Amino acid sequence: MPNPTLPHSCILFIGHVSTDKIENINGTRTQPGGAALYAAIAAKALNARPAIVSAIGKDFPFKDSFLGLDSASVKTLNMPTARFHIRYNRRWEANYLQVNIGAGSKISSSMIPSRLLMPQNLVHLSPMKPTKVARIVENIRRRASKVKISMSTWIGYMKVARQRRLLAKLASQVDFFILNEFEAKALSQTDTLPFALERIKTRRLIVTMGKLGAIMSGPDIEPQMVPALSIPTGKVVDTTGAGDTWQGAFLASYHMTNDLLKSVTVASIISSIKCSQWGFKAIEGLNFKKPADVISYVLALKEGWMQKRITDFAKM
Repeated sequence: MPNPTLPHSCILFIGHVSTDKIENINGTRTQPGGAALYAAIAAKALNARPAIVSAIGKDFPFKDSFLGLDSASVKTLNMPTARFHIRYNRRWEANYLQVNIGAGSKISSSMIPSRLLMPQNLVHLSPMKPTKVARIVENIRRRASKVKISMSTWIGYMKVARQRRLLAKLASQVDFFILNEFEAKALSQTDTLPFALERIKTRRLIVTMGKLGAIMSGPDIEPQMVPALSIPTGKVVDTTGAGDTWQGAFLASYHMTNDLLKSVTVASIISSIKCSQWGFKAIEGLNFKKPADVISYVLALKEGWMQKRITDFAKM
């Protein structure tokens, strides 16, 4: 349930919704995707009242993906939906064969309704061009100075010095800056993660490290590492959107508990569950009433009665 100290609060996710063609060792699938959609569905699994701002084309065939989300601000435009064609090798390294932003290029701050910028809300900006993100952050700060802002980005935006400088500036303006270890090193132009943690100035820096967990740092806390939990979800089927799922679950948990350590743990679990099936099939039907229920789910897995517990936590 939403944090009782934050009445009617929600988490707003701004970013791309796409049609993805995914190829990996388990086969080929065409499925809904986009960083904002993965993050919002992860937050929905934790009962966090997610809303989404995005733009799709009339050709988007997966509108059922928005069930349970506040999607009133997802605009349908007369242009193609964003499309990504991603091929993974056996080490789950991604090769983007097609990137077509399409309708996603029209996402703007003007699409954000004032009702979603209440002081108790949290806004997360999924990866978009840094110049666009800068305009959106400026607009939100002008309209709702007390809203907390989180953002993530993409290593492809860090190839040019001008964009790295803009991303570093944005990091100083938001409340949560979430990167993976490779993005952190690329942004700070170092091969050493401790140096990256020192160079990136933000209120809360969250650096994810896959199976190792995550590192948190900030002006008022020493860098601390939270190991990821390894849970028996079976083989990895599809890693697409795993990082975005992690971010959505982390933000939902933190928004409800204000507990950074618990939130990293919950995010690792939800992301692991997501990877056990194609797309977000493994998490879209889950309905944990509170983050602590995720821990109960892991205990159920340990005791060997997964099927019973997955039913307990599924929406009926």
